Amino acid sequence: MVKPNKTVICMGDDWAELVSLTEKLTLFFHAHKNPNMINSVNLLLEELYSNTLNYGKCVKAQVTITLEMSDNELLIQYEDNGIAFNPLEEAKHPDLKSNIEERAIGGLGIHFIRNMTDSQQYERLKGINKVILRKSY
Repeated sequence: MVKPNKTVICMGDDWAELVSLTEKLTLFFHAHKNPNMINSVNLLLEELYSNTLNYGKCVKAQVTITLEMSDNELLIQYEDNGIAFNPLEEAKHPDLKSNIEERAIGGLGIHFIRNMTDSQQYERLKGINKVILRKSY
């Protein structure tokens, strides 16, 4: 049986879909014998998804996640129909030196994304935000 190198996950605007996301990631990464990637990719995608639902200002959110494995790299494409927003440039940079009680809210998730992936890219095409992440393994 040939394992698929690519999977597409579609989500709406229901927080309960995060459970299904985790299950689909688990199946995909176990099929590729990379179960160690489940938690980190799940964290990245949960962060992007929560930003879509909390700040995307969608009447009805539509999210498409594409994962594609090559010999040594994972390509993650996250698309949503939220307002135009480039999180890589517009998100706040978190103050990592202050005590957690003193820190302003925001930016920590994008900080994780920057530090847990090898490259990040954003584009907006035909009303769709697209974040492209690459992660070596």
